[in-house]
Amino acid sequence: MLVLLRRQSPRKGARMNPRVRIACLAADAARWGTTRLLHRGGGNAPGAVALKIAPGIIGSLGDALERSVVVTGTNGKTTTTGLAADALGARGERVACNRAGNNMESGIASALVETRAERPRVGCFECDELYTVRVLPRLRPRALVLLNLFRDQLDRYGEIDHTQDVIAEALRRAPETAIAYNADDPLCASIAARVDNPGVPFGIDEPTGLEADRISDSRFCAKCNAPLDYDYVHYGQLGKYRCPECGWERPELAFAAVNVTLACGGYEFDVEDRRGEKIVRHHVRTRYNGLYMVYNVMAALVACLLGGGSADGFQAVLDAYEPASGRGKTYALDGGYSVVSNLAKNPTGFNRMIQQVRADDGRYLALFLNDNDADGHDVSWIWDIDLERLRDLSDLRCVCVGGTRREDMAVRVKYAELGCPIELIEGVEDALRFVDAGEKLHVIANYTAFPPVVAELERLASSWKAPALQVTAEAVSWIEREETAHVALDRPLRIVHLYPDALNLYGDGGNIASLSKRCAWRGIPCRVDQVLMGQELDLSDADVVLLGGGADRDQLAVCHELQGQHEKLATYVADGGVLLAICGGYQLLGHYYMMGEERVEGLHVLDIETTAGDTRLIGNVAIRSEVCPEPIVGFENHAGRTVLGAGEKPLGSALVRGTGNNGEDGGEGVLHDGVVGTYLHGPILPKNPGVTDWLIARALRRRGVDVELTPLADDIERLAHDVAMKIATH
Repeated sequence: MLVLLRRQSPRKGARMNPRVRIACLAADAARWGTTRLLHRGGGNAPGAVALKIAPGIIGSLGDALERSVVVTGTNGKTTTTGLAADALGARGERVACNRAGNNMESGIASALVETRAERPRVGCFECDELYTVRVLPRLRPRALVLLNLFRDQLDRYGEIDHTQDVIAEALRRAPETAIAYNADDPLCASIAARVDNPGVPFGIDEPTGLEADRISDSRFCAKCNAPLDYDYVHYGQLGKYRCPECGWERPELAFAAVNVTLACGGYEFDVEDRRGEKIVRHHVRTRYNGLYMVYNVMAALVACLLGGGSADGFQAVLDAYEPASGRGKTYALDGGYSVVSNLAKNPTGFNRMIQQVRADDGRYLALFLNDNDADGHDVSWIWDIDLERLRDLSDLRCVCVGGTRREDMAVRVKYAELGCPIELIEGVEDALRFVDAGEKLHVIANYTAFPPVVAELERLASSWKAPALQVTAEAVSWIEREETAHVALDRPLRIVHLYPDALNLYGDGGNIASLSKRCAWRGIPCRVDQVLMGQELDLSDADVVLLGGGADRDQLAVCHELQGQHEKLATYVADGGVLLAICGGYQLLGHYYMMGEERVEGLHVLDIETTAGDTRLIGNVAIRSEVCPEPIVGFENHAGRTVLGAGEKPLGSALVRGTGNNGEDGGEGVLHDGVVGTYLHGPILPKNPGVTDWLIARALRRRGVDVELTPLADDIERLAHDVAMKIATH
């Protein structure tokens, strides 16, 4: 495979015009103010000032570069960019780079302004996915390196389809820029297939034997929307795939990782450069045991080569590299304690960190969850983290939870049933009170929670003194199984989860966990069945059915799957069957919904219609409902505007104006006999146990069992509910 890249040379107009000069001086002043007066790093502020004065400053300063590369994707941008920049500068060339991870337009402008006096010849920049459309046309880099695409901050990014559209448009506006992309990710490969830019696919060209994630992002064909077949899966949707319907498949790799082995100190592998007639092989050794680092390291090598660098000194660069800002760092503390800090901002990232904790057979874990603007306000994604895999640990002693949404994380840990205490904490020092002397604490924090954790660890490493006595974590973890007789049933309650392989966008596994655990904790026998795409729908003995929410293409695929079987669902509902339908699943039950300008025929189970709105309704919501005495809380993120027919009634009335079904009539969701349809996720059931119990009681009554459900210890659920209620109503 031969991939030709045009040489990026300094362009005409590299000389700074007066406006750009003024912008640079103003940016210098802003940097001086933030570093000297406010004692903070320059960050985005200098670039933001410069862009106000000279909006085209990235192009003006970028013209002075001989060549540049841009790195984007959901996970791994900062690490890959730092490694690539070090490799590009290994021969003494000055490199302009936003190493601190300030990856928006202003951060890239800051890096160019700050390094202009050094006259760098090479640029290596990390770029937020949504800012590629503003950066690429101005910078015109030699290559865009696309690492992966996972769901992340849905309230900011929207669905992954939107992110794909933005990156594709960025490439169309920079037609000479090559796209080096992770071909193992069908979401990345589909972007490359949509544009005419030169393509450089890379990936792992052999199975790695890892256990696939429970939840992945879309595994549907980008061409015909059929479910993809995989020869093997590494994690998430990454692997070797092929569409059985149209034949679309993982592209032939230009760079391939082979002979991937996990040694004592980390992964070793060979990167084969297959672009020419003869394969060139580069052996790589890492100090990291996460498979995601194989992708990051390979992408950094690809970026280096496409940016005009050499592979000769790459191993030395890798040996010397230290992750940015405390990521993956081990802090040695007084008394023999140690703390490993890691950043994870979405389910896939968290799952990779969980894998490291398992590899280390960790005993103590602290999880920090924030919901600030940069994190995304919707925390439903934590239910897609495979925390249940921590049950494999031989001696997990305590899980501590901190951050602005620590109560939500505590509920998530509770339902994972890890068999150890859960403690609410303010910071790392709090967590250390529960750690035995000489032991290791693993800390995982999301985006805005991570910098304070690192700052605290830096302080603790220099001044903390180990306590003389440890605090023993409580033996309970908010799970109290009542000593009650089993409810007499001729067969277990059957909970049916429809199409979790497609409708899995908003943590709906948490709704299933809430239903099944709250049955089990009361001694009510139950079982959970999944109906996957392509399987026959059988609701003849179903007691509770869940139809979740998904991305547009996945929702459409499920709609097509159900249209030939909609009578089964309609019969189940008409017979009083209990059904919880979330977001897209709620829309499917109606007469039609709109997908862009296309009208999609619904299942005609309920008398509702959904049109398209001009904007999305996004935010925390609280409603009053007859289903339970306390308000129901959740998070909405939908562009649809749903209107109920005359014979339907809403699930409840919104306590926050401009939210709910359509933002106008004050209603949210629908309550139709045993059907609860709603736009609320979060997910809805774990924080609203009253709704869960209403569904369970309704299902039991349909089976002829009319019993008062035994109260459970819902202290932590109430705390999480109260936090969400406060956010929604203030």
